[in-house]
Amino acid sequence: MKSDNGHSWRRRGNQSRRGERGTALVEAAFVTPLFLILIFGIMEFGFLFRNYLTVANTTREASRTASVSGSSAEADYLTLRSAEHAFAAWGVENLTVLVVYHATGPEDTVPASCLANPQPGLCNRYTPNEFSLNLNDASGNPDIYFRCKPTAVDRFWCPDQRNTGLSDTDAGFPDGPAYIGVYVEAEHEYITGFFGSTATLTDDRIIRIEPDKG
Repeated sequence: MKSDNGHSWRRRGNQSRRGERGTALVEAAFVTPLFLILIFGIMEFGFLFRNYLTVANTTREASRTASVSGSSAEADYLTLRSAEHAFAAWGVENLTVLVVYHATGPEDTVPASCLANPQPGLCNRYTPNEFSLNLNDASGNPDIYFRCKPTAVDRFWCPDQRNTGLSDTDAGFPDGPAYIGVYVEAEHEYITGFFGSTATLTDDRIIRIEPDKG
């Protein structure tokens, strides 16, 4: 009798453990995907936030350089160098477009037309290809790409057209130094694809051009 009862208890114990294991597997099947989504979500949005900070830092640094450079012939070249340095952690090849534009005031935004093409008297538009252009040639002479030469990439809104005076007026703009804006756009690629394939990150900064002390 004892032996039979012992076998009975063991059978019930084995069945109970098998039932617990089955329950645990079912629970794991429900919980594991949610846990993985949470982990991947933290990772994905961590990278997204890091890249957004890179874009924001780029507009801040580039707009400051554009402001300080004022109407210098090399202003946009120096602005691109500053943007390239700020964007180095991500790689400037991931930058979609950078626009240097004439803003009407601190609350202005980048003109929609400048996102597609540079506009005479209003903005210069740059893509990663322009970041590799030189200011001077191999002999140290001015190259054709900047300083508002006939085929220069900064010829649409020439730096020497930018108002840095304290009382002069640009046509259609307020008295005093002009406002200059820098818009940056970049494409962030998600790793897992759970939240889509890409996200467009943008930032837009406007600052007054530093007045010409001369």
